[in-house]
Amino acid sequence: MEILLNILMVTIPAVVVAITAYFAIKLTYDKELKKQVLELKHNSTKVITPIRLQSYERIALFLERIKPESILLRNITHSLNAAQYQNVLLTSIRNEFEHNLSQQVYISSALWEVTKKAKEETIKIINLAAGQLNPEATGKELANKIIELAVDVNPQPSDVALDVLRKEIKEFF
Repeated sequence: MEILLNILMVTIPAVVVAITAYFAIKLTYDKELKKQVLELKHNSTKVITPIRLQSYERIALFLERIKPESILLRNITHSLNAAQYQNVLLTSIRNEFEHNLSQQVYISSALWEVTKKAKEETIKIINLAAGQLNPEATGKELANKIIELAVDVNPQPSDVALDVLRKEIKEFF
């Protein structure tokens, strides 16, 4: 019995020390791991934040550029008929959109959806205006009809998307 008591007197403190050492090491390891994860997130934010802001800027620019009055001013051509001018306008919108496709990675899916909707609504206005003209109409007549129809759309599709963009920026920054 005395031998068992001696073994227990040596074993119990050793077990207590081992358990204490285990938890002390585990606690230190967990703190260090959390510190590294936090540092990684911080470094990631330093890199991603400017990219995200640039994406918001590019989406805002896209939305401004596809507004009917803006796209008409950038694509003034006096020698085209309405169908040719319609094609020029639609190509311009699609090219702008394709140029900004990669921005969807850095913005919310809700903002991307309203951006796509703004593009589609602007295309609808152009197509509707072209559909209301006779086949011999000029590009200038198409431009006038687009402005006429766009004035009736309230709020403008691009303005709706820009409002969503502004809210999202305020939310994140």
